Amino acid sequence: MVVERRIDDRGDGKQQEQIRPPAACRPLLDTLATHGVNLDDLPSRQKTRIVSASVFATGSGLFYISVSLGVAALGLVAAGLVLRFTPLSPPFDFGAVDALVGIVYGILLAILVLFASQHYTAAIDNADREATALNDMYKAVGVFQPGVRDELRHQIVCYAHEKIELEWPALRASDGTGSPVVFARTRQLNSTVEAIARAHPQNLVASTLFDANLSRAEARQLMLEDSRPELPTPLWVVVLLGIGVVVFLLTIRYWENRSHLVVGVLTSLVLLIGMVGALAELDRPFASVIGLQPRAMESVLTSVVQSSTQSAAVFRPCTPAP
Repeated sequence: MVVERRIDDRGDGKQQEQIRPPAACRPLLDTLATHGVNLDDLPSRQKTRIVSASVFATGSGLFYISVSLGVAALGLVAAGLVLRFTPLSPPFDFGAVDALVGIVYGILLAILVLFASQHYTAAIDNADREATALNDMYKAVGVFQPGVRDELRHQIVCYAHEKIELEWPALRASDGTGSPVVFARTRQLNSTVEAIARAHPQNLVASTLFDANLSRAEARQLMLEDSRPELPTPLWVVVLLGIGVVVFLLTIRYWENRSHLVVGVLTSLVLLIGMVGALAELDRPFASVIGLQPRAMESVLTSVVQSSTQSAAVFRPCTPAP
């Protein structure tokens, strides 16, 4: 698409470049704007992330980092109490114990990071798959009669808009509930697609449309599941206790050499807390600091705008699905 570039003087000594669509596309974009989708806002949504309360909620990276610091403090206190109130006296040689704890704990963290990374990657793949299936539906229905075509395309546009504006914030709650509005729109889409498939049982395009809708529904359901944390609480207990054990052993071993103690404890804590924070953030793909954004769905809306000519019928304002 050919675009027009213009340099606007904002009056403060700075200039800002604006990219404008050609005149032929402006009526279509105006209609889309009345629907509530402004393409000028899409890049800003991608670049500007609102730090919501979910980032600081129970189960977030900051939450587990705080708990880790508390456990490390308990490890220091426990070591001090042991040295003060027991007959044990330094120096201590815990070489074999240190090696065992380091190996076991390192393997555990590596497995958990791999598991959490796969969870995060699966969420990305399912979000892309849902958007791709929705785009395939929009293109496949183009061969049908204008009334059928425009109605389903309108529902698809509404679905994409509601997915971005309503369901994505719901996914940040990390409870897998989703948006009731999108659930209603999904039922409407399913009903429309099934009616088309029944009316054209021998039509290959109708079969493609039906399969794309099934793929969209499956991807959405998997996204709802992906929004929930998958690391079980007992594993988190082991990870956090491991931090306390590491700090305890380091404190006991280097109690008489305070410089070595400070360096060893701080270095270990930075590494372990970083791992804990990364685990927690990867395990909450939509709610974390690195939470996923609806870029794929926004790209579908952009593609729809650039490829459609039936603006009045397709991009009319959405009404809640029954």
